[in-house]
Amino acid sequence: MARIRTIKPEFWTDGNIVKLSPLARLFFIGMWNFTLCDHGHVADDALRLKLQILPMDDIDPEAILSEIITAGRVHRIADTAGRSYLHIKRFEDHQKIDPRWKTRCPACAQADSLTLTETQVSLSEPQRDSPELTLGRDGMGRDGKKTSSKPAASPEFDAFYSVYPRHVGKVAARKAYDKALKLTDAATIRAGVEDLRIQVAGKDQQFTPHPATWLNEGRWDDEATKVAAPIVPAMYGWANR
Repeated sequence: MARIRTIKPEFWTDGNIVKLSPLARLFFIGMWNFTLCDHGHVADDALRLKLQILPMDDIDPEAILSEIITAGRVHRIADTAGRSYLHIKRFEDHQKIDPRWKTRCPACAQADSLTLTETQVSLSEPQRDSPELTLGRDGMGRDGKKTSSKPAASPEFDAFYSVYPRHVGKVAARKAYDKALKLTDAATIRAGVEDLRIQVAGKDQQFTPHPATWLNEGRWDDEATKVAAPIVPAMYGWANR
């Protein structure tokens, strides 16, 4: 059943996506609507996908699908019986998944027996996938348990988090910090935090944004709010100078 999917703004400027032809990008997005499940499995039928996505266009769906696979955006997988499926790479990272929706996807039912068939992958992207298909979010194994891998230590982030006036959502803050460093430098972020500390000093912490929110919104560029000197009533015989 076709489903509504979302496109993140970063999709249009992603270094791997822009290398695809315009039709391949459109075909790739269209595949999201016709996945068999929320794990990104798609029926391995190029002609059917063409009729679902670009029914009136004179295109070669096999060539377009091959382009997407070669770019490493989609893998072709097969079970022990020889049935093949397409798997959209990191699909769950980019879509809001509803855990209440129970899948009837045949590929999900045979997750343990699925293996990647030989395909080319993008040479510009680290090959982090294992030979076997793994379902779920990054850092999660097939059994749904966290893997033992931990992110590398980041003294710069630790320094940022230690002085940020509200300590909450550290994992999300770490991800947001890494993204922020692609837009600015650590010194600029630290200066922004110092301005924020002045603004929220003495205020209820609930009015201080979460560190991830502050970073994701680029708040280090906010104009610093100057604290005005208190106005002393003239009736006391004092004057503000």
